Amino acid sequence: MNFHADHAVGILFIAVGGIAVYLGVGYGFGSLAEMGPGALPLLLGATLSAFGVALLLQARLAEAGRAAIALMPREEIRPFLAIFAALLAFGLLIDRVGLIPSLIALVSIGWLADSRGRLKELPFLLLVIAAIVVAIFYFGLGIPFRLFDWSIARA
Repeated sequence: MNFHADHAVGILFIAVGGIAVYLGVGYGFGSLAEMGPGALPLLLGATLSAFGVALLLQARLAEAGRAAIALMPREEIRPFLAIFAALLAFGLLIDRVGLIPSLIALVSIGWLADSRGRLKELPFLLLVIAAIVVAIFYFGLGIPFRLFDWSIARA
């Protein structure tokens, strides 16, 4: 048996679906007439897990007649790592330094995903994205983000 991309995605679907079902059970399903807060995560998690099982079965049955697909081709490793690092940096920074510095980190690190990206375009892109995000989420929707928070020394 060759392990390839379909197996990895099937296992990921089963794992994420299982976590959703586990967390959804704790919230209470309710009844079909009056669903509780755990109904949606439980139903979606079970569906996602079922899709994962179906994908694993399909990959196993179709495996005999096809070549294995690489889990991640070599040319896709750099973009994957850059996007993952950008999202991780944004998530870790948003509560500590505020929205604007977190957006700068997100876009700047994400910029590394494109090998053709020119650095002279980055400052303009940072300004445009920051302006759009602040306009929509801070002013338009009124979400109370701190735009800047330089008090990093929090417990």
